[in-house]
This record gives sequence, C-alpha cells and structure tokens, in this order.
Amino acid sequence: MKLVRGLMTGGGIGAFFFFSWIIQMLWNSIVVGHLGLFKTLSYWQAAGLWFMIILLFAWTGIGVSSSIFRKWRSYD
Repeated sequence: MKLVRGLMTGGGIGAFFFFSWIIQMLWNSIVVGHLGLFKTLSYWQAAGLWFMIILLFAWTGIGVSSSIFRKWRSYD
C-alpha cells in the first residue's frame, strides 16, 4: 500500500499517462511512419506497453538508487 501511495502523491499517475502518450507518439512516428514495420499503437496499447516496461525495470532494479532499492526490498 505504501508503494501505491508513493506513486499517487509524487504525481506518478499523471506521469504514467503522460509517458504513455509520449510512447504512443514516438512509436507511431518512428516505427510506423519512418520504418513501416508494425501497426499503429492506440493510447491504451501504449499504456500497457509502458506498464510492462515499468514492471520489467522494477523487478530488475535498473535505474533505482541503492537506498531506494533496499527500502523497496524491505516491503517483502
């Protein structure tokens, strides 16, 4: 619960939706527009992709300072 509260109070939800929009714009302009490889992403597909990226990096600890990582590991 503390992790969820920390995300909401730090503007994490707004940042999540903002970066979902950024990922959608980048994917649709670079991967689809210039390379023509895949279909366009909808906003919710980009949000799901961003969520999966967050989970991947949260479990590996990449990009987290050691003090925050130790505090996060103490929740287990």
